[in-house]
Parts: sequence; C-alpha cells; structure tokens
Amino acid sequence: MLKILNLEIKKILQDRFLLFMYFIMPLFVGFFVYSTISKALIEDMPIGIIDLDNSSASRSLIFDVDSSSTIKITKQYSSIKEAKDDISTKEIYALLVIPKDFESDIKKYITPSVAIYYNTQLVFIAKNIQAALALVFKNKDITLNFARNIVDSKNTTLALGKSIEFIPKIISLYNPSSNFSQFLLTAILPCSWQLFIILCMISLIAYDRKDIGFIKGKVYKINAIYSHLGVKFLINTIIFFIWWLIMSYTFLSLDYQNGSFWILLINAIITILAYNSIGLFIYSLIGTHVRAISIAAFYAAPSLAFLGITYPLNSMDLFPTFWGSILPIMRYMQVYIQQANYSIEPLCSLRLIMQNLPFLLFGILGAMVYKKKNLS
Repeated sequence: MLKILNLEIKKILQDRFLLFMYFIMPLFVGFFVYSTISKALIEDMPIGIIDLDNSSASRSLIFDVDSSSTIKITKQYSSIKEAKDDISTKEIYALLVIPKDFESDIKKYITPSVAIYYNTQLVFIAKNIQAALALVFKNKDITLNFARNIVDSKNTTLALGKSIEFIPKIISLYNPSSNFSQFLLTAILPCSWQLFIILCMISLIAYDRKDIGFIKGKVYKINAIYSHLGVKFLINTIIFFIWWLIMSYTFLSLDYQNGSFWILLINAIITILAYNSIGLFIYSLIGTHVRAISIAAFYAAPSLAFLGITYPLNSMDLFPTFWGSILPIMRYMQVYIQQANYSIEPLCSLRLIMQNLPFLLFGILGAMVYKKKNLS
C-alpha cells in the first residue's frame, strides 16, 4: 500500500497537468471568483438621465437620485434613442426619464409618471436599481406631501403625520446586511470545488494509461487493482478536503455564519467520496480521458442552476428538479444552509447527509468494471 501511495504521489508531482488541476486551477478559480464578487454591497451603479422638464423640481429629483449610494448618474441625454446604445453596451445600466410638465403636474397634485428603462439581461442589477429608485421616490413623495400639508395645517407634527404613508418594515433573517458576496460566494465556490473533485479523480485514474497500469508494456506493473484505486480515492479526498478547509476558513474570515463545524466536516467528506465514486464510475464505463472529462463536466457544471440558490427549487420544472437530485452538491448545500442560516439540529442535517451515501455504490460498481476491463 505504501509503495502504491508513494507511486501515486510521485506521479502527481511529475505531471504538469495533474499539478495544474490539483493546485493551480482551484487557486486561480477561487481567487477570480472572490475578487469578482467579494464586494459586500453593490454601489455606484451607472445610470443615465433624460430631463425633459428642466425645472427646479426635476433638478431636485436628479440631486436626490444621485445622492443614493447604490446608483450614480454618469450621463445625461436628450433622447431615448441617444441612450439606447449605451444601455445595450452596458455603459449605463438604466435610464431615468423625467417627463415634460413634471413640476407643473406636481403643483396641480397630479402624480407624474417617471419612466425607467433598463437592460433586461441584467436582472439582478435592475432589481437593485429599481429598489434604490423606489426608495428615492418614496422619500421625495413624503417631502412633497409635507410641503403641501404644512401649508394647510400650519402644524409640523400633523403635517408630517399626514405625509408619511404606511411603509412595511422588511427584515432579512438570514442575511441582514443584504450581503451580495455572502449570497454568491457560498454557492459558486462549493460548485467549483465539486467540479474539480470529479475532474481530478478521472484524470488521476486516466494517468494509468500513460505509464502505470495493468496493460502489457507499461513502465510499472501493479496487480492489486482495488488497492491502487483505494489510494487514488485517499489522495483525491485528502487534497480536496484541504481545499474545503481553506474555503471554510475564507468564509469564516469574512464573518459568514458556518453552523456546526463537525456536521459540515462530515458533509464535506461524504460529498468528496460521492464525487470520487461518480468519477470512477464514469471513467470505467467510458474508458477514455477526454470523453469521461466531457461527460463529467456536462453532469456537474450546471449545478449552480439546480441548487435552489439563485432560483427556488419548488418553482422548477421536473427536469431541473431531477437533475439537482442526482448531484451530491445539492445535499451538501442544503446542509450548509441549514447550519449557517437556520441552526437546524445536527441530527436533521445528518439525515440529509446520509442521502449522499448511495452515491458511494457507484464507486464499488466502477471499481468492479475497471478491474474487469483491465484484466480482460
């Protein structure tokens, strides 16, 4: 066993592709994702404006909009046609159009219609801009109503009471600061992690075709096939468990909630073993490195869409629900969310973790197929 372990470690250290897959690529992807979305809150999103009224009221509204920390007016246009190209090229994310007679309508107690145009490809950004503008408009509405009511009542308290309408207090239970990175980092990094597990497992087994294995003419000859595969499982598990520890420490350093460490640790180990098993099974059936990698990527890469993180699972159709159910990372994320957000009892999370155990059967079946193919 030690001889096989030494051989496998030597193989990884000597092969540039395996070194790249195990150590360089996960580091690069993790750094890229973190640097892209590590900013907790979205700020200063560029928008354009068209002021068709050019009055003191419209200029006051423009000042209020530009004072918002979420959005920033970067350009002014004379027509929608002029702004259309900038919206399509994402130079600005939205366009605010203040209509003609804006001030006149306000003085006549007619509610003015302020139009907002945005790129429908940027749904998440558009919702943030819409929420920021809605807050600005609500505050502006209170200011205008107060100015009217103070004239009628001559009483500041009474005028203020009449001006402020019912505003619901919406409290976020699980992400109180509306942290953008907490929402995406804790989903994207585990999805990348699971993809590397299965791809590296396949690559480690496929290396046998190069100079190690059970076919005549190879440099090394190993007869204990199951021990050989067991060592591969062990190496792949240890390396990606270390990557999981690094990922968990990163979340902890960012003050993200993590829940019970021991539950998450068991969850991670079972998930790694599940993907090791699936990787072995795929390679044993396909038999070629490139095709096995392609199928594994097709299987695991869309996981983010099927987790229920970016879109609720109960609103999905049958096919995405089924696809999510055959991904071990789905249970991993469910356990993580339970522990980090809901403080669920460990026993409930353990039951969910146990649902990933059947995936280990693919490892047993894959090992049997692998042995049969290489000894025949």
